[in-house]
Amino acid sequence: MKFTSKSELIDKIEKEHQILLGLANSIPRPRYREEGVWGDDWTIQDLFAHLTEWEQMFLSWYREGREGGKPALPAPGYKWNQTPELNRAIWRKHRRKSLRKVLGEFDASYDEILSLVRKLSSAELRTPGHFAWTGKHALTTYLAPNTCSHYRTATKILKRWLKTQTP
Repeated sequence: MKFTSKSELIDKIEKEHQILLGLANSIPRPRYREEGVWGDDWTIQDLFAHLTEWEQMFLSWYREGREGGKPALPAPGYKWNQTPELNRAIWRKHRRKSLRKVLGEFDASYDEILSLVRKLSSAELRTPGHFAWTGKHALTTYLAPNTCSHYRTATKILKRWLKTQTP
């Protein structure tokens, strides 16, 4: 996903986040633990935990890379072609958390990532290879899939699930 400016990126992150929250907030909280939202056993709560974990992975990649390290992408012990297994591990990791904790972590993670984006310059965000750990890619190549694109996908998942529900 290419962005012509930092403000366009921020606007897209905020817009997709608001759309997701608007839809999620229209669903009664007790339904957040119903299985089948994504696959057979994922709940809305699991979806929010998943989004948070990927935001936090991005933030850890950024911090490690900023300090001169080379982050293990997408996570230690996983390759990009193993994201289904990684996502299942994320699901298991957060499965027993309370809804309050999951939503609180989602809000805090969103605030943290948006704060970082606001602090970075447009060049830091958009220049390919600006950070050594991103190789020939811009930071947005890793940021957008873990924010605005991920929120949009989660919104689609929720809409699809809601269509399958009997009124």
